Amino acid sequence: MELRLINILLIITFALKVNANNLGYSDSKPLVIGIDQDYPPLEYVDEKGKPSGADVEFSKILMKRMNIPFKFAPNTWGAIANDILGGKVDLGMMVYSPYRKDVTNYSRAVIRLYYQLVTRKGTKRNYGLRDMHNVEVALMASRPVRDTLQKIGARLVIVDDLTKAMKELSAGKYDAVVCYRYQAKYLIGKYKLRNLEQEELTLTPREYCYASSNKKLIDAIDKELDKMEEEGLMDDVYGHVASTFNGIIIPRWVYMAIVAFVIVALLAVILNQMHNTRQLKKALDTARENEEKAKASEEKARQSEEVARANAEKARENEAIANANAEKARASEAEAQRIADVARRNAKEAEHNAMVASQNEAKAREAAEAARKSEELKDIFLGNMSHSLRTPLNAIIGFSDLLMTMDDSALPPEERANLLQLINKNGLELLHLINELLSLSEVEGDNQLFKREVTDVDYEMGQYASEIRMQLKDGVTLEVVEPIDGLRALVDKKLMRIVTMHLLENAMQHTTEGKITLSYYLKEGGMYVEVKDTGKGLPEKLKQNIFGLLADKNTYTHDENQDNPGLGLSVCKAIIDRCNGKIGARDNTEDGRGTIFWYWTPTEILN
Repeated sequence: MELRLINILLIITFALKVNANNLGYSDSKPLVIGIDQDYPPLEYVDEKGKPSGADVEFSKILMKRMNIPFKFAPNTWGAIANDILGGKVDLGMMVYSPYRKDVTNYSRAVIRLYYQLVTRKGTKRNYGLRDMHNVEVALMASRPVRDTLQKIGARLVIVDDLTKAMKELSAGKYDAVVCYRYQAKYLIGKYKLRNLEQEELTLTPREYCYASSNKKLIDAIDKELDKMEEEGLMDDVYGHVASTFNGIIIPRWVYMAIVAFVIVALLAVILNQMHNTRQLKKALDTARENEEKAKASEEKARQSEEVARANAEKARENEAIANANAEKARASEAEAQRIADVARRNAKEAEHNAMVASQNEAKAREAAEAARKSEELKDIFLGNMSHSLRTPLNAIIGFSDLLMTMDDSALPPEERANLLQLINKNGLELLHLINELLSLSEVEGDNQLFKREVTDVDYEMGQYASEIRMQLKDGVTLEVVEPIDGLRALVDKKLMRIVTMHLLENAMQHTTEGKITLSYYLKEGGMYVEVKDTGKGLPEKLKQNIFGLLADKNTYTHDENQDNPGLGLSVCKAIIDRCNGKIGARDNTEDGRGTIFWYWTPTEILN
């Protein structure tokens, strides 16, 4: 048996060795992987001169799985790029470029890299690419990004050292720096550039791939990458670079957690129903036993009475015996009375158990109905979100396909600009929807959500009003009514901002003239906040279900034919419910038009 196992192991080892040799690499001629010696946190050479980074760790795992001997060759990026394209090194990692696809071979994407715009705090924040005309922007050489920024009129400065550029931006040079999201986060944290801030940039994300002049090697790597993705190894290695909330990689454990939660919920309902059924059966058995005991007690009492009568009759025949039997009869009568009392108590207990069994049965039916409704709401929610995500995605894909398939001369500039504006608008709407969906997921799933801290409520409310005033339409004003001077309270500052800003932004979107009023005061042991506007008011069809649109099969979060408020109000409702508070909306009868949204939460006031 041991000899057979040894033979099997030798065959497997030989097969693996043959796979490596088929690609032309061996211990004497290992595969050479070129890495950038200064590209943290993906790949770099540490203080001890050792290759490090996520790319290095991932490549080690990949080569070990493919049984390929290898070694790393660190160098500057310019030298490494030329070595990869010229075939001087066997393998490297680089961003996919359509300009290089004919001179090298790319694997499938390992991760996707998203762009961010880094600016100094206090400067005007840009949303997308619309406001970057005549802005001085520093960036590493990238033809697609360079072409895009040049078309919108940005003043570009091509740099070779991103670390130096970030430090110069912090010192006041340039207006902004464009780089990948993980680079911005890493450099700001490492060099403590606290006066810089990041924001998303609506540029096409780039695919980060393996590249080699050996097509056979790339094909083998693609097959192994598919297996590694199924096993979740990409998430394990690149988890600190990618993020669940920014769309680079969505870890497999998120999906598994959702499935596990649904399974646990269903098992809980089934177990609860089984428990209630067992309790009901036990109660019925107890009732039957008590009933039988009562019948037995009654029979015993009847028999006792007969004995008493016999004894009394015998007592009349013999006075001496009669006296003794009379005493015995009285004792038997007392016992019979006691047994009868026990029987009556057992009957009452049986009646009570029957009532409890009936209540348990009703609870079991309610639990089953709750499970059915939960499943129905899940299906409705998924259907609504599918519709809401497809609508802007279909617009973006349709308009971009039209632009790509038509010559520049075939489409007037005005129409081309209009199509680009529609693509940008739908992209921003899709981003807004995803952000709201993530907010709702965080509120519904985070058991450690609330982090109360001492908060200057007057200051925070003033900040919200200042942010909204900058975005108001012409002819609309925002007023803060009766602020409480020096109000300090223990609240979750983040949640108070989310709810209040949602209500203010909702009022801003629906008010084209008049004013918006923000007021807050103490009420019934908590804080009451109210946002009043003079907009077009609540549509009749939404008044009854304004905070629960996702429970309606025919109401979507994104539909130009409906006046739906999206997920924002659902997020507000979820937050206020978790705070044990109240939230509502009504018509603004004070001004004769518009809407009033309000919420109240129990709050600990410090002064």
